[in-house]
Formats: sequence, C-alpha cells, structure tokens
Amino acid sequence: MKEAVGGVSLFTIVIIFVILFTGYISLSINYSKAYNVKNELINIIRNQGGVCTSQTPNSSNNCYNFVEQITDYFRETNYRSFGNCGEGFVGYTRTGELAGTGDRTAFCIKGIPANGNSELPNALYYQVKVFWQLDLPIFSRLFNFTISGETARVYAPNECIDATINYDWCS
Repeated sequence: MKEAVGGVSLFTIVIIFVILFTGYISLSINYSKAYNVKNELINIIRNQGGVCTSQTPNSSNNCYNFVEQITDYFRETNYRSFGNCGEGFVGYTRTGELAGTGDRTAFCIKGIPANGNSELPNALYYQVKVFWQLDLPIFSRLFNFTISGETARVYAPNECIDATINYDWCS
C-alpha cells in the first residue's frame, strides 16, 4: 500500500509539471504570434500610407487590397485571439472589416495626430493593439493580454484624403 500512495503523489507531480510546461509553451507561442501580427499590421499600415478604406486605387491614394492583405496574413498565421478595444480605438475583425461596438475584435487601430502646427502637412502615427491569451490545455482561455505598437509618422494619410468612413482623428 505504501508504494501505491507514493505512486499517486508522483503521478500528480508529473501531471502538474506537464500542465505547467504546456502552459508555458502555449504562452510563448501565443505571445510570439501576437508580436508578429502586430509588426505585420504596422508594416501594412505604413506601406499603404494609413488605414485604407477604399479597395481600389485612385489618383489621391495608393490604397489597394488593404483588407485582402490583412485577411491573407491572418489566414496564414492562424491568429485567433480576440479582445475589446479601448477608448478611441477602431476595432477590426479577422476579415479586416470594421467591428461593431459589442463585437470581439482581432485588432484595434487608433490614429494620433503627430503635430499641432497647422503649417506642417497633416501627419498621423498609428497605435496598433493586438490580443493574446494564456491557453492551458484543460482550462482553455484564462487571461487576455494586449500588445501595442506604433507606426512612424504617416504624412497625408489615405483615410483623411478620401474618407468613406469618418474617423475621429482626421478632423
């Protein structure tokens, strides 16, 4: 009987170690994926010259395939985390479309005016927020975390030139 009780306690210790180890690996993978998603979103915004609302390029903007780029990247990376945006952020779904106020969003973007001088050209920098979760095998999603980053200045952003959606930061 003594060996049976010792075996159960050893088995319990091994199970706890396995759960903690898989939780740590899950945490590392989810953080790494969210960090890469944030960097790619920043690159897409920078390369497009802002948050593109138009799907066809014209003379006033170089917007093209903004939603498709985001959708393809999310499909490629299998990014599935979600969260709620804070005040002033505009939320987007995994398909690159605007999310409603109660929807769970895949990422959030906020445009921040970069200068207060009216003589300089209109410039914004963007703050991007993505979400990641602590996923343990048995307990599923325990905690929600955010990662945020900022772009460099974007002069004459596309969404302020050809505004099909009226963003607060363009006024």
